[in-house]
Amino acid sequence: MGYREEEKTKFWTKLNSDHPTVKEAVAIKQTGRENEALDHIISHFRSRTNPVYFFSEKETETFQDKEILIEADAVCDGWILGHQFTGKIDWKYNATESTTRDGEWLWSLSRHQWWIVLGRAYRQTKDEKYAREAISQLKSFREAWPMEPFLKTTTANMFFPGDAWRSIEAAIRIYTVWLPFYYYFRDSPSWDSEGWISYLNGINDHAAYISSHLTRFTRCPNWMAMESSSLFQLGLLFPELANSTQWLNEGWQNICQESCYQFDQNGVHTERTPVYHLVSLTAVYQAWELATLNNIETPPYMLKTVERGTDYLMGLIKPDLSLPMIGDADRITLHSRRTDTAVFEGMNLTTDPYDLNELRAHFRKIAIHCGRNDFSYFASLRRSGTSPRKLDYLLPEAGFLATRSGWNADDSYLLLTGVQLDRGSNCAHSHRDAGHVEYMCRGEDVLIDTGRYLYGNCGKLDWWQYFASTPAHNTVGIDKFPMGHIPNQPDSATGFSTIRNIRTMVHQTISEPDFFAADLSHNGYSFLLQPVFHRRRVVFFRKSGVLLIEDRLTGAGEHDIDFYFNFAPGNLVIDSNEKQVYHYQRGKLQDMVCRPLQPRGLSSRIWQGSENPKAGWVSYAYSKKEPIPQLVYSINSKMPYNNYTLFCPTGSVEHTMKTAPDSVEIDLSGNNERHRIVFRKDEMKIERLSL
Repeated sequence: MGYREEEKTKFWTKLNSDHPTVKEAVAIKQTGRENEALDHIISHFRSRTNPVYFFSEKETETFQDKEILIEADAVCDGWILGHQFTGKIDWKYNATESTTRDGEWLWSLSRHQWWIVLGRAYRQTKDEKYAREAISQLKSFREAWPMEPFLKTTTANMFFPGDAWRSIEAAIRIYTVWLPFYYYFRDSPSWDSEGWISYLNGINDHAAYISSHLTRFTRCPNWMAMESSSLFQLGLLFPELANSTQWLNEGWQNICQESCYQFDQNGVHTERTPVYHLVSLTAVYQAWELATLNNIETPPYMLKTVERGTDYLMGLIKPDLSLPMIGDADRITLHSRRTDTAVFEGMNLTTDPYDLNELRAHFRKIAIHCGRNDFSYFASLRRSGTSPRKLDYLLPEAGFLATRSGWNADDSYLLLTGVQLDRGSNCAHSHRDAGHVEYMCRGEDVLIDTGRYLYGNCGKLDWWQYFASTPAHNTVGIDKFPMGHIPNQPDSATGFSTIRNIRTMVHQTISEPDFFAADLSHNGYSFLLQPVFHRRRVVFFRKSGVLLIEDRLTGAGEHDIDFYFNFAPGNLVIDSNEKQVYHYQRGKLQDMVCRPLQPRGLSSRIWQGSENPKAGWVSYAYSKKEPIPQLVYSINSKMPYNNYTLFCPTGSVEHTMKTAPDSVEIDLSGNNERHRIVFRKDEMKIERLSL
């Protein structure tokens, strides 16, 4: 029996014999009119109005974008993920074999996200060439990657060259592509009976595979969120298939559990990185919305989780309307045409009929469901709605302290991180960044998180290690020791275990109309032979954008200390007159001064695009990196040691400093303000002084 005959035989065995349309079709088939029976089922799928999906064909036709047509034509010419296939797609090809040897490329190939590009182009033009291409790729993919050989696998393939049947790939392509695919193309005459058989058999295969491969925290938790949501959606939307009720119930039970389990009381996802937070949050939101549209009772915490999770994202948004790249995160922004600009392994994981930018679309929809004008403010790029009332979003339990001068494009912004992770969970997406500072002044990036670049299971393990390391963040390194490392644990030989053992204590925060201050410490260097304890205190002045950082190091012995500052792409040069003072220029920020207030004994160096050692890089999109200026102040000192670094636009502030055995007193004046900052061992005070 050939492949197509096997497909047809399989199709009839997977149908739900209790469904009215299926019953009618089976009765027709039993009289020997199989093609007529098949046409009867296809006609049903082309025209049915229930179950209800997120959007209709009519809504897809409201979207108009000329660039989509250019992109769709390129797909028809074989351009996929930056590579051109000649003839049919080789679904087992990996374009990174001679470069990074990265399984993510083939996994991305198996996610089919460009099929939605073809779908959007089809709804705009009704040109059948886009439908023909999509249906042809659907058929060839299923022929190249049958599910059955992978059904009994128990461990996900995490290495090069990759394959199409990890549970996360099955889930992603279902809820981001295969389900909306149905609503983009179902009225196309190019979707022939062979294509319908392939599609519906594929739906059945995905549900069977996901159901038997739910990861349940054996991998990163975002996998389970996507798997559960996909399984629920499959079961709900295809009652014509025999096991649909089982899939619906299993998926719904799991997504109800995960929606409460994976997010804390503030709505922050357990992996503590904005990108994977958004991935998991939208999986939960889609399950809630689909259940609501189809009259399924939802748990009281589900929409509240989505609202609080959206509120958390809002609190982190920077003045340029991007999210910080904490942990394994690319740069995602409300401004761009798409949220994520990565060529592959991107995070554009939802399909909205009105908007390509999933972050913007998410804010728009949650604003409607929750009646939040502040969410509308970001969905509209500040054109409507109202800005949030508060300036501080302080989540010490999760490890995020965010503050700002306001919500406009030219405001200043500060983020201080001390990410808290649950012991024992797979925390591969977090970095060694306790005490990390992200800083914008007057709308311009100054100190940034450097992103993720690649994952450790590719052929460039050393680059993954660098971007996850302490030097790639704006914090303090001791003796080149991997922050948070515990000897004699899994992966301890390399010092780069995916188990993160860093915890941060927030001692104090002070919030006033003109300034914000925070005080935290962490356990990242407690397993040194002579432990060191890092305490970081920052004072941020909202009006001027001035930032003062105290790093207080205590413990035992003598150590090499490095203070890392990773600047956004721009120009950083040393002052020709003042020792260890640097000047930074970027965009409208003509001169930002970086000044150590006690430079004695410090050495400094700028790294930019260095490969040996690795230093001075940022990755805004997966697999792409570019040089940035990285400033490192270094000293060898006995403990204790205190360091003070001042960032301020030229002319905005003058300073004086007094030291005593038990305190340091710093006066800052400028912009019609004068403050005295007093640092003691266990106390930080900021006083307003008369001018």
